[in-house]
Amino acid sequence: MNVDEMKDVREFRAGAPKPDRARLAQGRDRLSSAAGRGRGRRLRADWRLAAVGAAAALTAVAVLASGLGGGGHSGAERTVPAGTRTVPGSVKEVLKRAASTVERADPPPTPHAGQWIYEKKLSASPGTWPPSAAPQPEPEPEPQEHWARYADPRFENGKEGDDRSMRERLRFLDELPDDPAAVLKKVRAYYPSGKSSPESEGEQDMGALSVLFASQPIPPQALAKLYRALAAVPGVEVTDHLVRDLAGRDALAVGHDEKGQKVRREILIDPHTYQYLGDRQIVVKDYMHTYPGAPDTPDRPWKAGDRMFQNAVLATGVVDHKGDRP
Repeated sequence: MNVDEMKDVREFRAGAPKPDRARLAQGRDRLSSAAGRGRGRRLRADWRLAAVGAAAALTAVAVLASGLGGGGHSGAERTVPAGTRTVPGSVKEVLKRAASTVERADPPPTPHAGQWIYEKKLSASPGTWPPSAAPQPEPEPEPQEHWARYADPRFENGKEGDDRSMRERLRFLDELPDDPAAVLKKVRAYYPSGKSSPESEGEQDMGALSVLFASQPIPPQALAKLYRALAAVPGVEVTDHLVRDLAGRDALAVGHDEKGQKVRREILIDPHTYQYLGDRQIVVKDYMHTYPGAPDTPDRPWKAGDRMFQNAVLATGVVDHKGDRP
């Protein structure tokens, strides 16, 4: 991640003082919509993923492929025949299968200081608000490439709060306990919401887990622990049919729903390899979003079924220099 990207991230922080409307109208809209309401400190890392891409990678020597432990993500579309698109079992059963599958994979080599995390992804977010007098159709998302230092001293030892380097995140994942409830407790402490945040425990769990799922090269044992912890989140459920991600691939959608919630966050998982594919946020009830910091901005209507943010990881890897590709 370069200095310009981090400047954008700092401007989009939920906890930062609100600058003037003209400079950050788009950023405030996107951030506020993703949160539904104020999120506190933890959202800074979460928004960093949505805004400029989280580092997600496997080793540079690996060919980009679809397996865990043996390669990175592939952009190839995978679809399932219509007759077999039903997802059998409860969310606990589905995630138990996922955990049992991924923990048998060989662990990828760990990157070393000086290397860079490469990621290619598709992202989509809401259009600007209010719309222009002559609105234009939203362009189709184009693949974006990002490079971030694996061990970036600017994001270690608490220098940027809960914006952490990939090295720190992988160390955290290596130390996760076996008990799912204990994992969730540690995750909530690692990405705290802040005392003034109105979000529920389940919402906080989903936000923090979405950050950690995008950590790569994630050890198979750690990924299995995250799946078991995801199954223990209050209100979590699996969609009873396969969905299509932003790249058109079939995916299991594991989301969190509870009374009063306006937006559902979903983790998308490959139905064959159980590899993390990306995430998305979907409106679950009609509501009007207001802008307290910008009184001249009209309220924005949202309808159930509207998609807010979507991310689809296409390819990942670890390289020796910024600009290199695996």
